[in-house]
Amino acid sequence: MEKIMCVLDDEKECENCMECEICDLDDTKICDNCGKCLDVKDFVSIKIDKIITDPNEYKQ
Repeated sequence: MEKIMCVLDDEKECENCMECEICDLDDTKICDNCGKCLDVKDFVSIKIDKIITDPNEYKQ
């Protein structure tokens, strides 16, 4: 079985302590990927200009 290394300390094996799951801003909370710690102001978007439903219409 392959060893899984700790994501916080690459010198030791994972001990399932769950410290890597703790929020960086509130140590009483489990990370929920809110992004507040990243301080991201803008959002990325993709403009969809056409939806192809017929595979024969698709051009590669």
